[in-house]
Amino acid sequence: MLVVGDVEYNKKIAEHSSRVKSEFLARMSHEMLTPLNAIMGFVEIAKTSDDIDLIMSCIDKIYDSSSHLLAMLHNVLDVSDGSSAFTIHEAGFSIKSLAKYVLKKTNPARKKKDQEFSLLVSDSMPKMLIGDEKRIAQVIVHLIINAIKFSPQKGEVSLKMDILDKENEVVTLRIEVTDNGIGIPKEQREILFSLFEQVDGSKKRKYEGIGIGLPLSMCIARMMDGDIQVESEPGNGSKFIFTCKVKRVY
Repeated sequence: MLVVGDVEYNKKIAEHSSRVKSEFLARMSHEMLTPLNAIMGFVEIAKTSDDIDLIMSCIDKIYDSSSHLLAMLHNVLDVSDGSSAFTIHEAGFSIKSLAKYVLKKTNPARKKKDQEFSLLVSDSMPKMLIGDEKRIAQVIVHLIINAIKFSPQKGEVSLKMDILDKENEVVTLRIEVTDNGIGIPKEQREILFSLFEQVDGSKKRKYEGIGIGLPLSMCIARMMDGDIQVESEPGNGSKFIFTCKVKRVY
């Protein structure tokens, strides 16, 4: 039998869900308009210029804005597609190719903030693995982009790739992304992996984003029998630890 307390609780849950989704749609509209306006602006500049260096600079900026928009739309499509978006496709790949791809995708953001970046791959890492390289890279890239975003100009971001465990042919990867940014208060870490939520959900928030990257990353990690954990203190940076299971090639 439904009691008054249950009705009030369900009403609050519904109101919260409606508010969060409305905020998400507002953020998404803003996030889409920003790169689109940039693309249109740089196209106009390039069309009216005879300076080849300026035109090439505009093309680079158009590419960066397009890449940002495409990545965001892929995330939104993953959410709308539901569980079908997270089919794991296993294939052979090397840690070298994975690292190369991650560095290429995050290089524009790192250059923009002139940050120091370090990469450390454990000597125990097998040269060849079997797993979904695309999905693993998706999580790592998102974690690094977040680290860059929440770290200061000329800040420090590091990526460490190691083996957490081995059991026969199954290998558990441990991937750490560390920054020296603003950090995350303990009470706010609980919503990090909640869909559509953001630590700073205010209209005047300093940092951009639509609040689906970390939930998607957690979903991918769990599809690969892994997890994402956070270690952080306000003012002392953050460390995100991503684990997932793959197979090694003998």
